[in-house]
Amino acid sequence: MADSPKEPNKKPKNRRVRKKKCTADAAAAAAGPSAPNSASAAQQGNSGKKKKNKDKKNTSDVVLPEQEISRVEQNVLRTAVNDFMRSDKENVQLRGLSRVQRIHVHRVAQSLGLKTSSKGPPNERVLTISRPAVVEPQPGVVQQPQLTVSSALSEILTQASGEMDTNLLHRCTMYRRPKAEREKERALERQCDRNYKNRPNNNGLVGVPLVPPPPQCRDKTLVQERKALPIYSHRSKILEVLQNEQVLIIKGATGSGKSTQLPQYLLEWASNVCRPVRVVVSQPRRVAATSVSERVSKERGELRGTTVGYQIRMNNSCCSKTVLTFTTSGCLLRVLAIDGESFFKCTSHLVIDEVHERDLDTDFLLLATKLELKKNPNLRLILMSATMDLGVLSNYFGGARVLDVEGRSFEVKIFHLENILSMTGYRTSMMEPHLGELIDTEDSDELLAAYNASRTLADGELDNDLIVSLLELLLYQGESGAVIVYLAGYHDMTVLQERIEDSLPREMIKVLLLHSQVDNNEQRKAFKVFPNIRLKIVLSTNIGQTSITIPDLIYVIDSGRSKMKTYDAVTDASQLATAWISQADAQQRAGRAGRLRSGICYRLYSQARHDTMSLYTIPEIMRRTLDEICLLAKLAAPDQPIANFLAQALDPPKPEAVAQACDRLVVMGILQAKTEKITPLGRVVAELPVNVQLGKSVVHSIYYRCLGSMAIIAAYHSVRDPFVLPVDRTKKATKPLPRHAFAGTCTSDSIAAVTLYEEFVKCSKSEVTSFCENNRVCRNAMLMFVSAVNSLKDSVRRIFRADVITERLVTVWDNDPSMIRMALAAGLYPKVAFIDRGNKNHLISEGDRGMQISRNSCLLSRTKLKKLPSNWVLYVEKSRNADQRSSLENTTLVSTLTLAMAGGRESELEQREEEWVLCLDSWVRIIVPPDFGRQLQKLRQIIQWEVSEIVEKRRMNLGSTLMGPMLVYRMLKVDASSICVAEGRSPSTDPDCDKEN
Repeated sequence: MADSPKEPNKKPKNRRVRKKKCTADAAAAAAGPSAPNSASAAQQGNSGKKKKNKDKKNTSDVVLPEQEISRVEQNVLRTAVNDFMRSDKENVQLRGLSRVQRIHVHRVAQSLGLKTSSKGPPNERVLTISRPAVVEPQPGVVQQPQLTVSSALSEILTQASGEMDTNLLHRCTMYRRPKAEREKERALERQCDRNYKNRPNNNGLVGVPLVPPPPQCRDKTLVQERKALPIYSHRSKILEVLQNEQVLIIKGATGSGKSTQLPQYLLEWASNVCRPVRVVVSQPRRVAATSVSERVSKERGELRGTTVGYQIRMNNSCCSKTVLTFTTSGCLLRVLAIDGESFFKCTSHLVIDEVHERDLDTDFLLLATKLELKKNPNLRLILMSATMDLGVLSNYFGGARVLDVEGRSFEVKIFHLENILSMTGYRTSMMEPHLGELIDTEDSDELLAAYNASRTLADGELDNDLIVSLLELLLYQGESGAVIVYLAGYHDMTVLQERIEDSLPREMIKVLLLHSQVDNNEQRKAFKVFPNIRLKIVLSTNIGQTSITIPDLIYVIDSGRSKMKTYDAVTDASQLATAWISQADAQQRAGRAGRLRSGICYRLYSQARHDTMSLYTIPEIMRRTLDEICLLAKLAAPDQPIANFLAQALDPPKPEAVAQACDRLVVMGILQAKTEKITPLGRVVAELPVNVQLGKSVVHSIYYRCLGSMAIIAAYHSVRDPFVLPVDRTKKATKPLPRHAFAGTCTSDSIAAVTLYEEFVKCSKSEVTSFCENNRVCRNAMLMFVSAVNSLKDSVRRIFRADVITERLVTVWDNDPSMIRMALAAGLYPKVAFIDRGNKNHLISEGDRGMQISRNSCLLSRTKLKKLPSNWVLYVEKSRNADQRSSLENTTLVSTLTLAMAGGRESELEQREEEWVLCLDSWVRIIVPPDFGRQLQKLRQIIQWEVSEIVEKRRMNLGSTLMGPMLVYRMLKVDASSICVAEGRSPSTDPDCDKEN
């Protein structure tokens, strides 16, 4: 066993500081600057930067510059405003603020559209924040933009009127045929397609059970390593339980070997008794599925992809001989959607690993499998977890057996905030008023009380000074090795990185970032040992919390914070907010230091705070959108209402969230309104390896003959963002974002992805590296992107039985941005926002009037919205930022005509006074000429029926019988606004562009 790491001395230096009287009020004192006052060299170096203490009694009478407010103080005041925004109060009063503090609050509140006022004597002024009066826009003002129709555009529809009438009459006649005749025709279609549908398409997950071959490993070292794992002593017990019981729960601590060994025990048992098996292991992450499968193959002495393989979304390594497949929970759910009956019929053992993470897909998988166990007595389910309330899980499966497997981790000493304050000698000027005359003999509780009292308003604010002080202590008095610092997000990481590099000697340290959007090559450096460096400092988000081993890691510094994604049903926006981690997360983080040797974990929160943390992370099913899960629920239990089915989950989601998701699926045409029956479109979308809305866009791209480009766009939004964040902050603003360069003038982030893809695949092997470096994209992410495109195209070919000829037919308009926008609008709607030209170009949508374009978008910022050639913005996702404003991600500008033809499922044409209005839904109203509006309604009906025909017959080769695509193409080619949008021209440069106002 390795020696315990050297524990730094608890007080490197004693300081005698005389108590200073606090002359400011409590609020000002709590929000003041938090500068360190320890004896460390780094803090001494920064001492010259400290601001002088000032008497704040009469600050309201003195004009102070804005820069006198510290960063902590600004964050406290901004937090107070944001808390009011989230509350349901009409107003809030803030007292005890200085003049400069009030000025800052005025600016923050007014930027969010709030009203502010200050009243009272100079020394006792009260600042009041209130909400503005809500004035709903009148019908016909904001929500009824004008669709300008040129004579050429009107003439196209007028000339096609007779053909549209004939088309509609023919289709009405077809649908009025006797039901028995129509059912007979569909039966013949299904009979013809049976052989095609039953073609093997998931070799690793759906296939015939086989007797696995015995392991071929000849490496004695590997054999001994396997036997040395703690789980080896439980091998016989595991196999014995599985002979008699359907469900086994294994609580395996870190390093127990459960993930790699248990699947092998099943194969070895099956080989010994000549029992055909098919084992599927579900992992929450792609990297775990691929890496564990590679390790198991190596331990068996086989090539990966033979007996043992993996299948993840958009990629797989399996063959007809594969009997053990590692997959992700999301990929497994997709297979269940395609043919769940065949999967469970062929699978003998289903292993769900890392159950404690409680991601959305895993929770649904638990529910679906629980119901299947009642019907399938031969199915065996093994659940594996490191930290979780396994009693609840056991009861959920009817009192399933729980087997506790000890871990193989080394001792990890844990110090909380109160201990850290003592050992570093850390002091701040804000702590002094709360300490005694001499502050070199206080105990840890006194120091903690003073520290908390100085930061009460900034609860949760990251204290970089404390982290730097602790790192300096480890650098000079600890052992040489690595330390991992867990932070909430990229901003925290880069700010701390800059502080560390400014405060500590660079020749003695190496600072690295471990973040999902940092290039893979940079991430791999975290696992490399640097012999000439005394302290390797890895700044990491929770991506480094599980399933990683840093070989030279000795110390862990845990901030106790992480980013948690939640969903706001009112604004239909997701929010990635900083929150306290759970006790289970804290245990996982501490465990990183004990993988290969003894270590120390420093928690930047008190023992009392730890004890009040939730035991486990809130399950995703209770805080995420449920569109896809509701669709899968109907496939898993077609005879049950969706709400009733999901109510049986381990932690049921909120009923209102389920109802809202079902309503969206109805609007999209995925579910029928009253019966919740899945439509043919819904069944096709469920089989595609993308989310529901992108899947619908892919289906419509077949109709609009731009499948190639839409497959690229859908794949791009379904994998990791290939653009990486700069590790060096100095490079951040040296040149424009590369993603904007790929967009060019197309005014669409999605269409820019097509350009990125095409330029990457054109690169030779020797050019790939320079392409990725110049454009700040991750090579591995780009390769995954390319693989995802190919996989999605294969899925479409399988579903619609495409051949070379038909595939050429549905890609003829791949390079036409207007037709791509039609497919996007058909799928993404109602994710659309309107630029209100009459109200300072504000972005609005139903239920949300405080939106902005993401800074990553090629549409840039609000200041340039007035120059855009259209008022309608499609988006893939809406996120909520720290200011409680919605940010639209992956935006695409579309013309009013595009939205009028593709938006919504069922539209109505209404006459209001002297105007005719095309109503797409509850808030989108478009004023149209009456004759054109009636013809447009016919076209929308034809489009809907022709798309339905493609979906129901699952065939692409209907081009000669479809009139809608060519008619739409001709209309977009003469519509001025659509032309301006496609070419990225501003209305100011082209007087013929439709200004839509």
